[in-house]
Amino acid sequence: MSITTITFHEFLDSAKQFVQKSEKIGDGWTLKEDKTDNLKTYLRKDAFVQCQDENMNHLLKVEYVIFYNLSYGVPSFSFNAWNSTGTLVTLDDIRKMSFIQINEKDFYSVITQQEHPIFQKPYFIMHPCHTETLLAAFKNKTKNIIVTFLGLITPLIRLNLPLEYGL
Repeated sequence: MSITTITFHEFLDSAKQFVQKSEKIGDGWTLKEDKTDNLKTYLRKDAFVQCQDENMNHLLKVEYVIFYNLSYGVPSFSFNAWNSTGTLVTLDDIRKMSFIQINEKDFYSVITQQEHPIFQKPYFIMHPCHTETLLAAFKNKTKNIIVTFLGLITPLIRLNLPLEYGL
């Protein structure tokens, strides 16, 4: 394992601390532990996200999931989003809703739709090689690697991360 990666136990400790803080501030993250297969343990949050385009407002139901990626030794971020009719939004819709402007090629190298390793159904997943690169500078300088990880990716995926996590 590379020095920029974390172990599953480091992930789990960070996840437990993160959920404790989430419960304290009422942010809605839960930890789903699988006692028979640790690698199926994950963090989850369901939320509604308001998005605007040039013609109208959209209310999306979003499910966020953070799980441990054994191959890369990092937290892995995945999500799904549905519009008001219950239809899963497309990857291109996700790119257009991002807070930062990013071209298709760069966006699709960071986020792809693939089978989720825990749920075996399609999810949008941030590619873990980018996560390893992002977290390398922070591994020994952060109080909680999950907070740091989410703080780095929130502009890309419209996730509200309350400032109280940094306190």
